[in-house]
Amino acid sequence: MGVLGQMYRLLTVAGAHEADKASDRRPLQLRLNDARRELDIALDAGRTDTAHLRLMVQEMERTFELRNTHARLLEGQDQEDAAMEIYETNVTDMFAGSVPYERLLQIYTHKKATKEAQRVARACLAHAAVDLDAATRALCLSTLQIPNEIDPE
Repeated sequence: MGVLGQMYRLLTVAGAHEADKASDRRPLQLRLNDARRELDIALDAGRTDTAHLRLMVQEMERTFELRNTHARLLEGQDQEDAAMEIYETNVTDMFAGSVPYERLLQIYTHKKATKEAQRVARACLAHAAVDLDAATRALCLSTLQIPNEIDPE
């Protein structure tokens, strides 16, 4: 997707609020990780002026939550394409949770969109490793046609 397409998706899916932060074009998860790290450093240093950092972290976390919730609601209203766009936004923003990857894997597999499913499976293994259960990991590996060898030890 080109730059204009990404900007359009950012404005229509995330709203103008996210577009105001266009000066930092890194994925939202990277910005969230940096804000969490900065907050931890400030707390370790004993600083008490951390309200703005806490607010930033909460706002970014809430953005991911709202996107996933909105996409689920759209799926329930049989608006799968709109839901997919929102899930794709979380994938583009390198969301560390497994929800958008799982849903997109199921949708793309159902639609027999193999290349898209493989792209999402790779992103899932790269970004959602912390929240990844065994079944989702196995689905990703299966989608990528990689044998799922579990170490018996």
